Amino acid sequence: MPIQHATAENFEQLVSRDFVIVDFWGTTCVPCKLFARVLEDLDAEIPFLNIVKLNTTDNPEIAEAYHIGAVPTVQFYKNGQLVESHVGVMSADDIKAVLSEHLYS
Repeated sequence: MPIQHATAENFEQLVSRDFVIVDFWGTTCVPCKLFARVLEDLDAEIPFLNIVKLNTTDNPEIAEAYHIGAVPTVQFYKNGQLVESHVGVMSADDIKAVLSEHLYS
């Protein structure tokens, strides 16, 4: 599944079903750009992943509503419920560990 880009209009719909990795990022955030590459590589390696990216610079109301105080912030949702949240860049192995813990439980 290709990485999807969320807006204020579609964010809640995108995170409401299945297992979703959400990357909250900012336009001028250098670590966010590095993390984008990690997600692109994971998406290529595990094609069934549902990855959503939300630009907090363009959508500050969503960032505020979801209490995003720093970017990158990575949140993991299962059937619309937040199951885990991390601030900062995560490695592919760290993301895979979260997947194994929550995806099939």
